[in-house]
Amino acid sequence: FFGCMDLCGFPKTAFFMHQAQWRKDIPVLHVAPHWNWPDKVGQPIKVMVISNAEEVELVVNGTNMGRQPVDPFEFNTWETVYAPGRLVAIGYAAGVKVSEQVVETTEEARRIRLTPDRTRMLGDGRDAQPITVEVLDRKNRPIPNADTAIRFIVEGGAIIGLGNGDPNSREPEKGVARSLFNGLAQVIVQTWPSSRGQLRLRAVSNDLRFAEAIIDLDRTEIPSAPLVAPVMMVEGWRHAPISAQKPDPNVQISDSDQNSWTWVTPGALMPAPTENGFVLIRVKFTPYQAAQVRGGVLNLGRMTGPAEIWLDGQKVRDAQRDEQATLRMPPKAGERTVAIVLAV
Repeated sequence: FFGCMDLCGFPKTAFFMHQAQWRKDIPVLHVAPHWNWPDKVGQPIKVMVISNAEEVELVVNGTNMGRQPVDPFEFNTWETVYAPGRLVAIGYAAGVKVSEQVVETTEEARRIRLTPDRTRMLGDGRDAQPITVEVLDRKNRPIPNADTAIRFIVEGGAIIGLGNGDPNSREPEKGVARSLFNGLAQVIVQTWPSSRGQLRLRAVSNDLRFAEAIIDLDRTEIPSAPLVAPVMMVEGWRHAPISAQKPDPNVQISDSDQNSWTWVTPGALMPAPTENGFVLIRVKFTPYQAAQVRGGVLNLGRMTGPAEIWLDGQKVRDAQRDEQATLRMPPKAGERTVAIVLAV
């Protein structure tokens, strides 16, 4: 409902407004709305022309509606009476025509058109791209209000997504069929691993000439990555207040205690103690599944003083000042508790 583009990336009217306001390197000219209104013949209708030119002119079914200085914020509008036919918008700079857009009333649909984003893809099983789906009349003009249901057949790859930009659509985004919305739909295709040759997408619909998109595939291998041992950052450490006596490493922390024990982030600097004593630092965590099964090593970093290291309520080792301490953790399922009693 919001934004310059819809869910498929198709531009909405706001897209051209922003383009006209910000792009000065290219001529911008867009007419809104389309000119297919069979239920509004003889009724008033407003036509907007969006442009970055200096002046714009509108011709409706051969009648010149006049030239206006471009309004870069509100843009330019004309009130007219709808009749099937042709709109011509012309942009001028210094009195010279610099842009033109023609919008015509289209006829009934005759055929489907598929437009791939690219003509080549990598046959690595990962490369994917969108293909735009439209229906055209006998003069090969896209029908802007078409809602035709289309079915798709793919060879040499897979359809991994379908869309049409309609936020209210309940049609599945996985499958082999999709209806157009405002004349457009989209199919996302992906190659198979180690594929070569061509990916072919065919679009069919009742009473319409089918369309086929052919995309050449460049065979390529999936890049490999070296296996590395998984590393888990243990977070959620808590720091007890400094005490003159060695604290009990298994002391229970009240769930409501949010003040006396402070949270400690690994690697973060902490204020230096102002008196000698002991500090208790503790954490509860659940190791990765592999470490629960095979065990692992917890790197504790450099000790700033003599320390006792406890695991699951049992003292397992002492550490010296300036030692890069580690803790070998035997296999065990579930949560583990590590406590460090540090002399400061």
